[in-house]
Amino acid sequence: MKPYPIALPHKMTLLHLSEQSFRTDRLTGVFALPLRQETAAEYAILPNLLTRSCAAYPTLAQFSRRLDELYGATVQGEVFRLGGWQVLTFSVSYLNRRYTLDGSDLTAACTNLLLDMLFDPALADGAFPADVFAQEQRCLLEHLQGEMNNKRMYARQRCEELLCPDHPFSCNPSGTEETVNALTPAAAEAARKRMLAEANIHWLYQSADDTDALTRELDSRFATLGERRVATVSADASFTMKESELTEQMQVSQAKLVLGFRIAVTAPEGDTVAAQLMNTLWGGCATSLLFTHVREEKSLCYYCASTYDRFAGIVLVDSGIQAKDADAAREGILEQLEALREGNFSDTELEAARRCLIQRYNSACDNAEALENFYIGQTIYDDYHTPEQMRAKALEVTREDVQRAARLTHFDSLYMLMPSDEEVAE
Repeated sequence: MKPYPIALPHKMTLLHLSEQSFRTDRLTGVFALPLRQETAAEYAILPNLLTRSCAAYPTLAQFSRRLDELYGATVQGEVFRLGGWQVLTFSVSYLNRRYTLDGSDLTAACTNLLLDMLFDPALADGAFPADVFAQEQRCLLEHLQGEMNNKRMYARQRCEELLCPDHPFSCNPSGTEETVNALTPAAAEAARKRMLAEANIHWLYQSADDTDALTRELDSRFATLGERRVATVSADASFTMKESELTEQMQVSQAKLVLGFRIAVTAPEGDTVAAQLMNTLWGGCATSLLFTHVREEKSLCYYCASTYDRFAGIVLVDSGIQAKDADAAREGILEQLEALREGNFSDTELEAARRCLIQRYNSACDNAEALENFYIGQTIYDDYHTPEQMRAKALEVTREDVQRAARLTHFDSLYMLMPSDEEVAE
């Protein structure tokens, strides 16, 4: 059955996923805000700050003991990008009452704890405590440094900047070292209030129980804010082809080549399932054309894979290569795109890619977190489809649909990360 969002007061929605058989129930708040360079760091620090304490349990030890009292309930916070949105999630997972010793229902207590984290954090003089804030600021800086040290991720980010200059998609949802260093405890608290007042808020509730008590509690908490002013992001799928190129040098032993493509297939109107299958066949699985022909047959790269972002209409093909093979690798990648356009792939290759894509839909039902991740991407448009429905759509995609998606894919930008040691590059 296709799930439908329930309209809640205060411009929120609730998606109730009642048909699940996990031992745990799970409630997640999805807060989507416009992704902007000047505010990304302020929001990015909130998931870790808010999931470690609240006013009722102000220390990490007290908060942990409370979770232990709730049969080892867990809380999580994350930040990531969906198209032009910066998305923050706050979750609580807890044991379903069928598995508690005395049949205790933990829903109310865990819901209140999650909302206490959001509405009543542990503060000192109207801001986050300086020592707690400093710890999370340092963790966020270490996360950014980790991204920089991961040269494959770094190269992809640099190509995104070439693809989308002055566009939210090129912003890092974790901020930059400069903006994170400039953060203050007071600025983070102001961002929390702004998040509650302006974010597009969707709640995902995985439980066989009804939603009456939950919706009443959400209404009660958000009523304290007054009228919410929900932020918007303009959906602009237009683009101008640039064919930009940038080469940088670093102390790396393996060169990184990333090709950025624009694809005129975006959610929610576009045939994104056909584009997903096209991308899987091109470079999204172990039997893909890039793996088979560019990596295995021609030995032009150590890895070569493609990814498709259905919200931004972007495909990235990234590869690890020897610097001397850069031109040949580029031509090989573009040749396989042309093969897709012309239908020069076998039915066996197509069906292998289809099975891989369907398996990804199947894996959404493996656990509560996987199912949540499957639906979070659909909250942006409040247009929901089950894994079963997505499998059915994938089975309907034809060879011609794949070719059409490939013809809507156009090369735009190239980023190359070269070894700075000339002897290594040779």
